Amino acid sequence: MKRIIIILLMLICMPLVGCSAISELSSNVIQTNQWYQVAGYVDGDTFKIKTGSDETTIRLLYVDTPETKKPNSPEEPFGPEASAVTEKLLSESQEVRLTFDKETADQYGRTLAVVELKDGRMLNEILLEQGLAKVLIIEPNVKMENAYKQLEQQAKQAKRGLWSSDFESNRTEFPVKKAARSGIIIVVDKQAELVTATNTTDQAIDLNGWKLVSVRGNQTYPFGDYLLEAHQKVVISSADEAISSDIAMLQWGATNIWSNKESDPAELYNQYNELVSVWEDE
Repeated sequence: MKRIIIILLMLICMPLVGCSAISELSSNVIQTNQWYQVAGYVDGDTFKIKTGSDETTIRLLYVDTPETKKPNSPEEPFGPEASAVTEKLLSESQEVRLTFDKETADQYGRTLAVVELKDGRMLNEILLEQGLAKVLIIEPNVKMENAYKQLEQQAKQAKRGLWSSDFESNRTEFPVKKAARSGIIIVVDKQAELVTATNTTDQAIDLNGWKLVSVRGNQTYPFGDYLLEAHQKVVISSADEAISSDIAMLQWGATNIWSNKESDPAELYNQYNELVSVWEDE
């Protein structure tokens, strides 16, 4: 009889243990409709949240703040300020809510997210608006690229933080990740709405995953499967009407991209989001 009672007790406890394990597992899965307690601070674009019995490291999506804790490297200008703002806002909010793009983790295992504070503001956007971060787009996470570049442009025009006159006068600019070698030159005819990209190398260059950016308008042309042969040109058109040309032509898919009234530089990035070529609109 005693043996039967023990077996019954075991059968009763097993579902409870299973439910506890399932509950613990689900609490560690980050969801978009849930508020998470802030558990710690790392730097301007990285912090930790409480997920169940564990902590998860969050890396702000679409933005990059100056380094403050990179090994064997000095603090970058405005890095401490960015870290202080992030810590202050997270401390005041205490809890955050997260949204994601296509890829939710980076190569270091950190969760990539747009971070909403309790007052409804987005931490990523605040840092851009204050000039304490620069836009960092890594494919395939491109959903907010144009909107965030617009915020960055506004901070530049207002000369805030990284873009302040004192900062620029010292010629110490927040670094842009540049490709080791380029070989492509871009030239913009703003009136005609045409961009000509020339491969100056002796080898064909695969443009798949590359992107052409109108800096002023914050508009992006993503290249598809296209091979630019050695010493050849390709034209990217945003003209109202089709244009006949002996040069290969790609259609932007939108018109009136380039500003004819204001300076509107062009930037070309490769598939690793490295700056390959710039056309300065002087």
